[in-house]
Amino acid sequence: MIKQIIQYPTMPGQAFDGVVRHYDEALYTLLQDLKDTIAENNLEGLAAYQIGSPYTVIVIKDGNDFLEIINPIIITKEGSVTPIEKTAYYPNLTAKTKRYEKIKLMYEGRKGKQHFLTAVGDLAILIQRKTDYLLGSDFRVRMNEEEKRLFDAKLESNSNHVTQESCPSSEPSSIKNILRLITMTLIFGAICSLLGLFVSDSLLGTLHRIENYLMLFILLSIVVYVFVAKYEGKKYSHCTSCQIGNILGTAFIQSIRLSLLAVANYFVF
Repeated sequence: MIKQIIQYPTMPGQAFDGVVRHYDEALYTLLQDLKDTIAENNLEGLAAYQIGSPYTVIVIKDGNDFLEIINPIIITKEGSVTPIEKTAYYPNLTAKTKRYEKIKLMYEGRKGKQHFLTAVGDLAILIQRKTDYLLGSDFRVRMNEEEKRLFDAKLESNSNHVTQESCPSSEPSSIKNILRLITMTLIFGAICSLLGLFVSDSLLGTLHRIENYLMLFILLSIVVYVFVAKYEGKKYSHCTSCQIGNILGTAFIQSIRLSLLAVANYFVF
């Protein structure tokens, strides 16, 4: 029977790693359901977990036939590759992962007989991906942090056309210049506040006026930063939430620094 493949954001369930101990009609039905679902969706393979079953069962399409893998255990691993993978749980999305190039697998057939399989290349990668599901996870656990951030951006936009350039890790030079100017002005304002403790009364009023202008300039610079950062963020439409978070967070930090300068001026002047 053709089963519905569980897809993101639906969670397959908390039950997994159900070791098969009975080789009976229930197991044969599960194997046939996996085969029917693979054929209907033109897939390379499926883990039972992907159709809501907790059992450690994988079915791989092998030409016109199917390879039934029950209770698999990877006993040896060799080499390292970084393939671009896709999976039915995240339809139409791909990601770069890290896998072993060659594996040796111990598993059981439908009658409980023990088998061994040496897999290389695409077959090894496919088996490793399906084994991840049997452990209650998916191919995200095989990505580095940079690839995870990129894949999360793909999920958010529901588009596979997101690249590293779509979600930049550093700010444009225009934003950096504004932040640098704010920082320098804050430092200058702190120096003026410190001088206020030592100058004569005749100079104190002048320093007070300078401080007021500096704080007004910093406030306006923060406002300019927000608008410029939002403008720059629109160039990276696939990274909207992180851009907004960075803008608000940076503006909040600069506002706190400005508030501290204002408090210092209150007590000095």
